[in-house]
Amino acid sequence: MDRISSIKIAMDNEQREEDFYLEEAKRSSNPVVIKLMKKLAAEEEDHKAWISKLHDKLVSDGEWPKDVEIGVEDSTIEEELKKLDFKDNATSVHDDSDIACLKKAIAFEKDAENFYNELAKKCENPQEAGFFKFLAKTELEHGLSIADSLAYLEDPEAWFSSKERAGLDG
Repeated sequence: MDRISSIKIAMDNEQREEDFYLEEAKRSSNPVVIKLMKKLAAEEEDHKAWISKLHDKLVSDGEWPKDVEIGVEDSTIEEELKKLDFKDNATSVHDDSDIACLKKAIAFEKDAENFYNELAKKCENPQEAGFFKFLAKTELEHGLSIADSLAYLEDPEAWFSSKERAGLDG
């Protein structure tokens, strides 16, 4: 696969993820799911714009840029979850669709992570390989953030307890 095609696939993947997250944010009535889905959708939009700039540069220059600016926002929502009162409706309002949504999102992110890692392995250019490794890392971070949110929904008291223990240990 040539680099222009792989970049185009990456842009399409980011768009598909953004669309999924926006639809799930509209569907859910749970504040945790809504907050997470909106945050992830915004990050996917940022990734897509960043990848699009790279794509345009590749098309115009005909070669991989020497200086690919890599940087995106952190995808963890741990601080936002800590602001929610787990005794209110933040966890009781979720349903099986919310749990299924988060599980599907974790799988989505894992597939994207694997895809980008495979592309990185096929790259001869170190900047190009680094670009795809970076994308894989962002997808991994998204998956971890979603898994963290799922753990919060499934057992908020245990989630808070584990975070408190981690804070004491770290």
